[in-house]
Amino acid sequence: MATRSTRTRSSYHHGDLRAALVGAGAELARTGGPEAIVLREVTRIVGVAPNAVYTHFATLAELKSAVAQHALREMAAAMLSHLAQVEEPADAPGAAEVHLREVGRAYVHFALDQPGLFRIAMDGNPDGVGTPGRGEKQRDFASEDRPKPDTLLIAALRRLTEAGLLPAEETDAAVMASWATVHGLATILLNLQPFRSAAEREAAVDAGLHYLLRGLTSRT
Repeated sequence: MATRSTRTRSSYHHGDLRAALVGAGAELARTGGPEAIVLREVTRIVGVAPNAVYTHFATLAELKSAVAQHALREMAAAMLSHLAQVEEPADAPGAAEVHLREVGRAYVHFALDQPGLFRIAMDGNPDGVGTPGRGEKQRDFASEDRPKPDTLLIAALRRLTEAGLLPAEETDAAVMASWATVHGLATILLNLQPFRSAAEREAAVDAGLHYLLRGLTSRT
C-alpha cells in the first residue's frame, strides 16, 4: 500500500498541489487563526518539502491571501446553507426584510461557529469585499459561481429596493451600515463578550438586526 506521502505527491502531477497547500492552510486557520499558518506546518501536513510552497506562492503572505479567499468561499457557502432553510413570508416587503435579516444572522453565526476561518477571511478586510482590479485571481474569485459574502448582501439589499423599502441611491450607505452592524456584532461577541450564553448571543443578534432594518427602511 502506498504511504500517505506517496499518494499525496503523485496527485500533484495533476495540478493539485496549490489546492492542497491552501486546504492545509485553511485547516490550520480553522483551529488557530491566521497566525497558525506557517510554511513548515503547511508542507508537513501536505507531505512535501518546504520549498515546494514556492511553486505556487512567492511569500507566506500570498499563501495566507489564498487561504483567506478559501475561507470567504466557505463563509458564503455556510450563509447560503442557512438561507436555504429560512421560510420567507409571501409578501415581497416582508420577504425582503426577512432575507436581509437572515443574511446578517448567517454572517454572525459563521463567525461564532468558525472563529479561526472568520479571522483569516476578514484579516485586513472586514467586509469581505475584494478591491476591483486586483488581477486574475481576484476576478476569478468574484465570479457568480463562487459568491462572496458581499454578493449575498448586495442581492439582499436589491430585494429591499425592489420591494420599495430602500431607495436605490442609498445602496452604498446601506452596504456600509449592514457590514458595520454584522461585523461589529461578530467582533463584540467573539472578542469582547465571549462569556455570553448562546441565548444571549442570539438576542443580541436579533436586536442588532432589528435596528439595522428599522434604520434602512424607516425613510420609505
